Amino acid sequence: MCKRTRDIHPILSLIFSLLLFVMGLLFVKETWFWMYAITFSVLFLLFRYEKLMLKLIPFVLVFGLVMGSLTLINGSMQDALYAIYRVLALGLAGVLSMSIRPIRLVRSLNQLRVPRWISLGLLIVIRFIQIFREEIRRIRQAIALRGIRFASTPALWSRAFFIPLTVRMLSISEGLATSLETRGFSTDSEGSSFEVICFKGRDLAFSILFLTCLTVYVYLFLRGR
Repeated sequence: MCKRTRDIHPILSLIFSLLLFVMGLLFVKETWFWMYAITFSVLFLLFRYEKLMLKLIPFVLVFGLVMGSLTLINGSMQDALYAIYRVLALGLAGVLSMSIRPIRLVRSLNQLRVPRWISLGLLIVIRFIQIFREEIRRIRQAIALRGIRFASTPALWSRAFFIPLTVRMLSISEGLATSLETRGFSTDSEGSSFEVICFKGRDLAFSILFLTCLTVYVYLFLRGR
């Protein structure tokens, strides 16, 4: 049964995210790159991605300014602008990639008969990254509560951070393997899912608008060569 959701199909989100980033890197030196960024930002707003965009704005601003400043040290102002544009292209791609829920992506890959070792491996990697980030946050909080500061005691801080992190990663790796085994995940079986990831009218509308806009900018790029 298809579940009603505002999210774009995970396969389309993954493909379009890659296209946005690759094409964005290709277009950074064009004078109309700002139009490219605005066009897809408006498209995302039309399809209700404003919350994800707000989450990414601090990253784009901070990382963009850092990359631009570092580039400016040994480059020109134009090179610094190109560096900021590259970060902006990454931010645009991040809007779609962050909207993908890992389990829906895996289910859609299974429906397309993608080998199970690929979909399971992808799920494990995504889940491991999420747990890894959470463990780092917890360890840093524990270190702060104990009054250990990197600036004053870097050796002690390093031991307090890396030793627990290593132990936790080994434990989590074993836990993930046990979890997969007890839930019956296997690369030998095809598997089944109670949720069918369908292509909806919303996916078609987004795809048409996305590809139309992208085609226009590819044409502008090729015409300027």
